[in-house]
Amino acid sequence: MRKFWTLSAAALTAVLVAGLLPAAAHAATVNVLTINSVGGANVANGDALSATLKTGTTATFYNTPGGSSFISCTVSNFGATVTGNVPAPGTAAESLTLQNFSSCTPTGIPTVTGVQSIVVNNLPYATTVTSPPSNQVKVTGTATLPIQTTIKLVSGLGIITCVYRADLNQVLGVANNVGQSITFTNQKFNRFSGPSACFPNGYFSAAYGPVKDTTVAGGPLVFVN
Repeated sequence: MRKFWTLSAAALTAVLVAGLLPAAAHAATVNVLTINSVGGANVANGDALSATLKTGTTATFYNTPGGSSFISCTVSNFGATVTGNVPAPGTAAESLTLQNFSSCTPTGIPTVTGVQSIVVNNLPYATTVTSPPSNQVKVTGTATLPIQTTIKLVSGLGIITCVYRADLNQVLGVANNVGQSITFTNQKFNRFSGPSACFPNGYFSAAYGPVKDTTVAGGPLVFVN
């Protein structure tokens, strides 16, 4: 009888453990940003994220949405640091620490023959990424450090300096787990300073991806949950 009860207790313990293990595994928290897959390992706070333009695309500043006068850049990249990767669904926080543009050319801008530089000022910017179905990426400036970009154009009369600030002090994009991309479409900028050769308004469009976690060995892809 003692042997029977010992075996029964052992069997009961095994059943309970087997039942608890899946529940414990299921209880693991999935945050907004993960690596390798949806529901994968959480991106750690402090990790650095980066991306270049999607292959075959350009970053473009139009005079009107999709207009015939524009500046296009074949090289651009951004870098950000994760500051608050919260449980999904939710909104993760990042700090946009760099954004670069190069290999830029003007089209349809009278007297302008080239682009000397495009520089993003006042970095870093607060950035948020929201879970599906929104998938919104929101970049926000402050009252004292607004989202600002300085474009220097080359003309027959010399260098033309155009300074633009983001409309409403924000830039909105959409994250996509297909290709781990972030797309910005016709984000409005207003001329803050510069002569009439500068567009009164600029509309920024670009698609970056894949987004990678460069703090982790191998730079795994980043997904939004």
